[in-house]
Amino acid sequence: MKRSISLVALTAALTLAPLALAQSETKHQTPNMKPGTELVAWTQDQKTEPMPSQTTTPPQQKPNTQTPSTPTGQADDTHKQPAAQAFTGTIMKSGDNYVLKTADNMTYQLDDQSRAKQFEGKQVQVTGSLDSSSQTIKVQDIKSAS
Repeated sequence: MKRSISLVALTAALTLAPLALAQSETKHQTPNMKPGTELVAWTQDQKTEPMPSQTTTPPQQKPNTQTPSTPTGQADDTHKQPAAQAFTGTIMKSGDNYVLKTADNMTYQLDDQSRAKQFEGKQVQVTGSLDSSSQTIKVQDIKSAS
């Protein structure tokens, strides 16, 4: 009888020993991280180093040393022209030139005087690209705003 009790006790001890010695599972809680805080990844054998940032900077582009493939005599203006914008206002005469006066009292020179002349004194929408240095709109289209 003593033998069966000690055998049961030994079996129970051997069965429960791994559970008692197993590492307890700890739940890792992530603190509320604010933008700009750095995470640190390290183990006991490593020194602390900041994690690589999540935002990567694009590699710097090398200058293009190739000759553009623009046919001779034609300028490549596609990269130099700003995108077309719509300007709304009234076309009026300023000296010898027609200009566009907007509701916010901005006055823009118009490069297409013959087209602008047809709309003198009228509320219009001018589509074109603005040369901000000279306040001139390179006109693509003029249409009545009404």
